[in-house]
Amino acid sequence: MRATPPPTPLTRRPHLAIVIVAAVLGAACGSDGRTLRPPQEPAPTTTTLVADTLPAEPTPPPQIELFTSWQDGAAIPTRHTCDGLDIAPALTWSSIPPGTIELAITVTDLDAAGFAHWIVYGLDPALTSLVEGQLPDTALVWPNSYGNRGWDGPCPPPGQEHRYLFTVHALNQQLEVADDASSEEVITELNNTSIAQRSVSGTYVRAKGTDTTPQT
Repeated sequence: MRATPPPTPLTRRPHLAIVIVAAVLGAACGSDGRTLRPPQEPAPTTTTLVADTLPAEPTPPPQIELFTSWQDGAAIPTRHTCDGLDIAPALTWSSIPPGTIELAITVTDLDAAGFAHWIVYGLDPALTSLVEGQLPDTALVWPNSYGNRGWDGPCPPPGQEHRYLFTVHALNQQLEVADDASSEEVITELNNTSIAQRSVSGTYVRAKGTDTTPQT
Protein backbone atom coordinates (compact mmCIF):
# COMPACT_ATOMS: atom_id res chain seq x y z
CA MET A 1 0.00 0.00 0.00
CA ARG A 2 1.10 3.50 -0.71
CA ALA A 3 1.66 5.65 2.29
CA THR A 4 -0.62 8.64 2.65
CA PRO A 5 1.38 11.83 2.12
CA PRO A 6 1.53 14.23 5.00
CA PRO A 7 -0.97 17.06 4.84
CA THR A 8 0.22 20.14 2.99
CA PRO A 9 0.39 23.51 4.70
CA LEU A 10 -2.81 24.47 2.87
CA THR A 11 -4.78 21.86 4.82
CA ARG A 12 -3.70 23.52 8.16
CA ARG A 13 -4.71 27.10 7.25
CA PRO A 14 -8.46 26.67 7.90
CA HIS A 15 -7.76 25.50 11.43
CA LEU A 16 -5.38 28.41 12.03
CA ALA A 17 -8.02 30.93 10.86
CA ILE A 18 -10.58 29.47 13.21
CA VAL A 19 -8.17 29.84 16.13
CA ILE A 20 -7.48 33.50 15.27
CA VAL A 21 -11.18 34.38 14.98
CA ALA A 22 -11.89 32.67 18.27
CA ALA A 23 -9.13 34.67 19.97
CA VAL A 24 -10.50 37.93 18.64
CA LEU A 25 -14.02 37.07 19.73
CA GLY A 26 -12.74 36.03 23.14
CA ALA A 27 -11.01 39.36 23.61
CA ALA A 28 -14.25 41.18 22.86
CA CYS A 29 -16.21 39.31 25.53
CA GLY A 30 -16.13 39.59 29.26
CA SER A 31 -15.62 36.73 31.61
CA ASP A 32 -19.38 36.38 31.91
CA GLY A 33 -19.79 35.97 28.19
CA ARG A 34 -21.18 39.47 27.51
CA THR A 35 -19.72 41.53 24.69
CA LEU A 36 -17.50 44.36 25.86
CA ARG A 37 -18.07 47.79 24.30
CA PRO A 38 -15.62 50.69 24.21
CA PRO A 39 -16.24 53.32 26.90
CA GLN A 40 -18.62 56.09 25.84
CA GLU A 41 -17.49 59.75 25.88
CA PRO A 42 -19.56 61.82 28.36
CA ALA A 43 -22.19 63.96 26.64
CA PRO A 44 -21.28 67.67 26.59
CA THR A 45 -23.17 69.78 29.08
CA THR A 46 -24.46 73.28 28.45
CA THR A 47 -25.53 75.97 30.89
CA THR A 48 -28.52 78.13 30.05
CA LEU A 49 -28.62 81.55 31.69
CA VAL A 50 -32.13 82.60 32.59
CA ALA A 51 -32.72 86.33 32.31
CA ASP A 52 -34.38 86.43 35.73
CA THR A 53 -31.22 85.07 37.38
CA LEU A 54 -28.89 87.72 35.93
CA PRO A 55 -27.99 90.62 38.24
CA ALA A 56 -30.02 93.70 37.45
CA GLU A 57 -28.14 96.79 36.32
CA PRO A 58 -28.42 99.70 38.75
CA THR A 59 -30.96 102.31 37.75
CA PRO A 60 -29.37 105.75 37.38
CA PRO A 61 -30.90 108.45 39.56
CA PRO A 62 -33.32 110.82 37.80
CA GLN A 63 -31.88 114.07 36.48
CA ILE A 64 -33.21 117.34 37.87
CA GLU A 65 -35.24 119.37 35.39
CA LEU A 66 -35.30 123.18 35.58
CA PHE A 67 -37.71 125.40 33.65
CA THR A 68 -37.85 129.15 33.00
CA SER A 69 -40.15 131.38 30.96
CA TRP A 70 -37.51 131.51 28.19
CA GLN A 71 -35.82 128.68 26.31
CA ASP A 72 -32.42 127.54 27.53
CA GLY A 73 -29.85 129.91 26.01
CA ALA A 74 -32.43 132.44 24.80
CA ALA A 75 -32.84 136.10 25.79
CA ILE A 76 -34.02 136.88 29.32
CA PRO A 77 -37.17 139.06 29.34
CA THR A 78 -36.42 142.72 30.09
CA ARG A 79 -38.78 142.72 33.08
CA HIS A 80 -36.19 140.68 35.00
CA THR A 81 -33.32 143.13 34.28
CA CYS A 82 -32.18 146.56 35.42
CA ASP A 83 -33.91 148.04 32.35
CA GLY A 84 -37.29 146.68 33.46
CA LEU A 85 -38.98 145.85 36.75
CA ASP A 86 -35.81 144.10 37.96
CA ILE A 87 -37.91 141.30 39.43
CA ALA A 88 -36.77 137.71 40.01
CA PRO A 89 -38.19 135.28 37.43
CA ALA A 90 -40.46 132.37 38.21
CA LEU A 91 -38.65 129.03 38.31
CA THR A 92 -39.96 125.48 38.26
CA TRP A 93 -38.07 122.22 38.79
CA SER A 94 -38.68 118.49 39.20
CA SER A 95 -36.97 115.14 39.90
CA ILE A 96 -35.18 116.19 43.07
CA PRO A 97 -33.19 113.12 44.21
CA PRO A 98 -34.00 111.22 47.42
CA GLY A 99 -31.87 112.22 50.38
CA THR A 100 -32.04 115.93 49.58
CA ILE A 101 -32.07 118.01 52.78
CA GLU A 102 -32.43 121.45 51.23
CA LEU A 103 -32.38 123.26 47.89
CA ALA A 104 -30.49 126.35 46.79
CA ILE A 105 -30.82 128.67 43.77
CA THR A 106 -27.94 130.69 42.31
CA VAL A 107 -27.69 133.11 39.39
CA THR A 108 -24.27 134.12 38.06
CA ASP A 109 -22.87 136.07 35.13
CA LEU A 110 -20.67 133.75 33.03
CA ASP A 111 -19.07 136.71 31.26
CA ALA A 112 -18.14 138.59 34.43
CA ALA A 113 -16.07 135.98 36.30
CA GLY A 114 -19.12 134.40 37.94
CA PHE A 115 -20.50 137.65 39.36
CA ALA A 116 -23.39 136.58 41.63
CA HIS A 117 -26.83 138.13 41.13
CA TRP A 118 -28.82 135.88 43.47
CA ILE A 119 -28.08 133.27 46.16
CA VAL A 120 -31.06 131.62 47.83
CA TYR A 121 -30.72 128.56 50.08
CA GLY A 122 -32.52 126.67 52.85
CA LEU A 123 -35.43 125.86 50.51
CA ASP A 124 -37.65 122.91 51.44
CA PRO A 125 -36.79 119.91 49.18
CA ALA A 126 -40.52 119.34 48.71
CA LEU A 127 -40.76 122.73 46.99
CA THR A 128 -41.08 122.54 43.19
CA SER A 129 -41.24 126.20 42.11
CA LEU A 130 -40.72 129.85 42.95
CA VAL A 131 -43.32 132.46 42.10
CA GLU A 132 -42.06 135.50 40.20
CA GLY A 133 -40.65 138.06 42.62
CA GLN A 134 -41.47 135.98 45.73
CA LEU A 135 -39.69 133.66 48.15
CA PRO A 136 -41.04 131.36 50.88
CA ASP A 137 -40.84 132.77 54.40
CA THR A 138 -38.34 130.06 55.36
CA ALA A 139 -35.92 130.86 52.49
CA LEU A 140 -32.50 132.27 53.32
CA VAL A 141 -30.72 134.79 51.09
CA TRP A 142 -26.94 135.32 51.02
CA PRO A 143 -25.56 138.71 49.93
CA ASN A 144 -24.86 138.78 46.19
CA SER A 145 -21.81 140.35 44.55
CA TYR A 146 -23.44 143.78 44.95
CA GLY A 147 -23.67 143.13 48.69
CA ASN A 148 -27.46 142.99 48.58
CA ARG A 149 -29.60 140.26 50.10
CA GLY A 150 -31.97 139.83 47.21
CA TRP A 151 -32.34 139.73 43.44
CA ASP A 152 -30.36 142.10 41.24
CA GLY A 153 -31.09 141.38 37.62
CA PRO A 154 -28.80 141.38 34.56
CA CYS A 155 -27.31 144.78 33.82
CA PRO A 156 -24.28 144.37 31.54
CA PRO A 157 -22.39 147.27 29.94
CA PRO A 158 -24.39 148.73 27.00
CA GLY A 159 -23.90 146.85 23.75
CA GLN A 160 -22.40 143.78 25.42
CA GLU A 161 -24.31 140.53 25.52
CA HIS A 162 -23.74 138.57 28.72
CA ARG A 163 -24.74 135.01 29.59
CA TYR A 164 -26.41 134.26 32.91
CA LEU A 165 -26.57 130.85 34.57
CA PHE A 166 -29.59 129.89 36.71
CA THR A 167 -28.87 126.78 38.82
CA VAL A 168 -30.90 124.70 41.25
CA HIS A 169 -28.75 122.77 43.75
CA ALA A 170 -29.85 119.68 45.72
CA LEU A 171 -27.95 119.35 49.01
CA ASN A 172 -27.86 116.37 51.39
CA GLN A 173 -26.76 118.63 54.23
CA GLN A 174 -27.38 122.19 55.33
CA LEU A 175 -25.13 124.83 53.81
CA GLU A 176 -22.31 125.65 56.22
CA VAL A 177 -19.97 128.53 55.42
CA ALA A 178 -18.20 131.24 57.39
CA ASP A 179 -20.30 134.26 58.25
CA ASP A 180 -17.96 136.49 56.27
CA ALA A 181 -17.75 134.21 53.21
CA SER A 182 -18.01 136.01 49.87
CA SER A 183 -20.75 135.22 47.40
CA GLU A 184 -18.21 133.50 45.17
CA GLU A 185 -17.07 131.29 48.06
CA VAL A 186 -20.65 130.35 48.88
CA ILE A 187 -21.40 129.39 45.29
CA THR A 188 -18.19 127.33 45.12
CA GLU A 189 -19.27 125.49 48.28
CA LEU A 190 -22.70 124.84 46.78
CA ASN A 191 -21.18 123.45 43.60
CA ASN A 192 -18.83 121.19 45.56
CA THR A 193 -21.43 119.78 47.95
CA SER A 194 -24.46 119.40 45.66
CA ILE A 195 -25.54 115.78 45.15
CA ALA A 196 -27.33 116.94 41.99
CA GLN A 197 -27.91 120.20 40.17
CA ARG A 198 -29.33 121.56 36.94
CA SER A 199 -28.76 124.84 35.11
CA VAL A 200 -30.52 126.93 32.50
CA SER A 201 -28.81 129.87 30.82
CA GLY A 202 -30.13 133.10 29.41
CA THR A 203 -28.65 136.11 27.65
CA TYR A 204 -29.16 139.82 27.93
CA VAL A 205 -27.77 142.80 26.02
CA ARG A 206 -28.57 146.44 26.75
CA ALA A 207 -29.03 148.98 24.00
CA LYS A 208 -26.00 151.09 23.19
CA GLY A 209 -26.10 154.57 24.60
CA THR A 210 -27.94 153.55 27.78
CA ASP A 211 -26.96 156.30 30.20
CA THR A 212 -26.56 154.34 33.41
CA THR A 213 -23.58 153.01 35.30
CA PRO A 214 -22.58 149.65 33.74
CA GLN A 215 -23.13 146.72 36.01
CA THR A 216 -23.18 143.00 35.26
